[in-house]
Amino acid sequence: MLNDAGEMLYGHDRVLNVMRGWMPEAGAESSAVEMLKAAVEVFERTLVEKPLFVVSASKSPDLLNQWANYGDSSGCAVGLKSMSVLVSGGKQGGFNAPAALPLWLDVLYDRDEQDAHIAALLNELVAPEGLLTQAIRFETQAMELAEQNLAMLVASLKHPGFKAEDEVRFVTVKESDTEVHYRPSPRGIVPYVRLLGTEQSETEGVQYSTSAVDKIRLPIAGVRVGPPEGASEARRVASMREFLQANGYAVDVAGAGIPYLP
Repeated sequence: MLNDAGEMLYGHDRVLNVMRGWMPEAGAESSAVEMLKAAVEVFERTLVEKPLFVVSASKSPDLLNQWANYGDSSGCAVGLKSMSVLVSGGKQGGFNAPAALPLWLDVLYDRDEQDAHIAALLNELVAPEGLLTQAIRFETQAMELAEQNLAMLVASLKHPGFKAEDEVRFVTVKESDTEVHYRPSPRGIVPYVRLLGTEQSETEGVQYSTSAVDKIRLPIAGVRVGPPEGASEARRVASMREFLQANGYAVDVAGAGIPYLP
């Protein structure tokens, strides 16, 4: 799972732009407003100290540019069950306040929609019964809550030039128990975390395990192998199906069906 702080800077710039002209709604808690402004001002530093980990996915699996840009003849697209909650390796102690559940977020591309969304969230946080207002009132790590909400906000904003990607992002914040791994890349060492699945209990809420014995696997719903079509695609479909079955996944595997030669 890539950790690319650079992609978050566009969203941070949009939030800064809205914040400069933001007029909190009547009844807003002044201490919450000031704390939120302070969190925005130092957000670039916060990203270094408490990095985000982001999974990027698309709601449009048939887009040619996705295959051309992100998957060559050896690539594949892994389909996950919609809105499934994932958990990073090393997680301990449950999802307790003030830590929020990691979430899938719809990415916004239109600048007017982005600005409206930013203003709405800011007002919601500092309202008389808003989350940040209550955190300050009850002295429950309010700044951490502000940072987490800001992180989710900036991760949901992307430059309009990428609109065709129709992206959704799964975002989780580095915590003290997060197991961070590292891999080489042309741009240097890239930190990442490994994700596992969760189960939903009607009485206990989101349940997870990160032990090697009873860990919950990723909620894979299906896999598509990339172009080109033909005999090569058929071989790769068969190999992928065998690989998934060997790891306990009985899911649909198919070719992308796109007449494209990488």
